[in-house]
Amino acid sequence: MVKAHKAGDGGKRLRTDLRLQQWLLRFVGAWAPRRGPSTSVWWRLYGAYSACIVAILMLFVASLLFAMVHYWGQMLGVTMNACLMFTYVMNIIKIVAFLRMRPAIDEFIDELDRCLQEFGQELRSQREVVFRWIALKSRIVSVARLSVTAMGCVYWSVMPAVRARACGDTVQCRARVGLPAHVWYPFSYTQSPVYEVIYAEVAAGLMYGALLSSIMDGFLVSLFIYMAGHLQLLNLMLRNMCGGQAEDEDHHGKRPHHLAAVHQEQLIRWRLAQCVTYHCHIDRSVQRLSTLFGPILLGQFLMDIIAIAATAFVAIAKNADSTWLVKYTSYLSAVIQQLLFYCWFGTDVLSESERLQTSAYSSDWVDASPRFRMELRIFLCRTHRPMRLTASKFYTISRETFLMLMNASLSYFAVLREINAK
Repeated sequence: MVKAHKAGDGGKRLRTDLRLQQWLLRFVGAWAPRRGPSTSVWWRLYGAYSACIVAILMLFVASLLFAMVHYWGQMLGVTMNACLMFTYVMNIIKIVAFLRMRPAIDEFIDELDRCLQEFGQELRSQREVVFRWIALKSRIVSVARLSVTAMGCVYWSVMPAVRARACGDTVQCRARVGLPAHVWYPFSYTQSPVYEVIYAEVAAGLMYGALLSSIMDGFLVSLFIYMAGHLQLLNLMLRNMCGGQAEDEDHHGKRPHHLAAVHQEQLIRWRLAQCVTYHCHIDRSVQRLSTLFGPILLGQFLMDIIAIAATAFVAIAKNADSTWLVKYTSYLSAVIQQLLFYCWFGTDVLSESERLQTSAYSSDWVDASPRFRMELRIFLCRTHRPMRLTASKFYTISRETFLMLMNASLSYFAVLREINAK
C-alpha cells in the first residue's frame, strides 16, 4: 500500500512505497544505508557486506573462466559458461552502479513524492485508489519475478547433488555433474570436505547473482509502474479539468478557501496550468529515469540478444543431452523473461502518455472561452510527442522493442546455423 503520513494540517500525504523492493535490495547488498554521522558504523559494516557479495560473484566468474579455458574443446560447456559469465559480470556492474547511484535514486524518489503531494488534490479519492493499486501491483510484480528466479536457483543448486549421489559420489561423477555450474579450479576439488566447500561457494555465487538480478529488475520495473501511475493520474486530471466542484470541499459543501472567490473560467484555467506543470515534472522524471538506468538496460539488452542466439544455436547444433537441454532451457527462459519484464511495463508509460491528448480532448471544453481553448491547443501540441523510457536512447523500452530484439536474436541464430552448415 502507499504510505500515508500525517501532515502538519492533519491531512494524509501519499508517498512512493518501495519498502519491500528496498529491503530486498538491502538483503543482496545493493542498497546501502544513507551515510551520516549517526549511521557511519552501519554504513561501513554494510560496505563490507556488499564487498563480500561482490567477491563471491567475482570468484564464481573466475571459476567459470577457468572452466572455459580448461575445457575449451567442449562447445556445450564453454558456451554455457560464456553466457553465465557475461550475465554475472553484468550483475557485478549492476550492484556497483546501484551502490554508487543511491543518492541520485533517493533524489528521484523524493521528486516522485513531491509530485504526488502537490498534484491531484481535487481528485483525492481517485488518486488514493490509483496509487494504492500501483503500490500493490509493484509488490506483486517484484515478488513474482523473485519467486520464478528462486525456483530456478533451487533446481540449479540441488539437482547436481542429487545426480552425484545417484551415481555413487565418485570423483569422476563429481567432476562431471556434481556442481551447480560447469566450473574448474587449479587444485583437486572432488574430495570431501573440499568438494562441499566448493559446492557451497558455487551455489552461493549462482544464487546471489540470480537473486540480485531479479531483485534489481523488480526495483526498476516498480519505478516504471509508478511513472505510469503518475501519467494515469494526469489523465484523470485532464478528463475532469472542466468539471464542476472539486472533491476536497469542506463539510458545508463549499469550495476550498483558495478557490472560493475564483470564477469557473479562472478555475478551469488554473486546473489546466496544474496539468501543464505536472506534465513537465513527469517528462523530466521519465528522462531522468532513462538517464540513470539507460546504460545498464542497454548492456542488458545487448547481452541478452547474444545469449539467446548463442545458447539456442549450441543446444540445437550440438545435440545436447537432456541434462544440458534443461540447463539451456531454464537459462533461455530466464533471459527472455527478463527482456519481456522490462519491455512489458515500459509500454505502460508509453501508452499512458499517448492517452494524454485523448483525455484532454475528452474534457468539457466546448463551452469554455476562446482563451482557454487556445491554451488547450498549446497543451495538445506539447503532448503530441509521447514520453518514452529508453535504453541510452538506442532502444525504446516497449513490447515492440521486445519483438525486435527477439527477431535480432533469431537472425543471429540463423547466421550461426548457416555458417555451421558450410
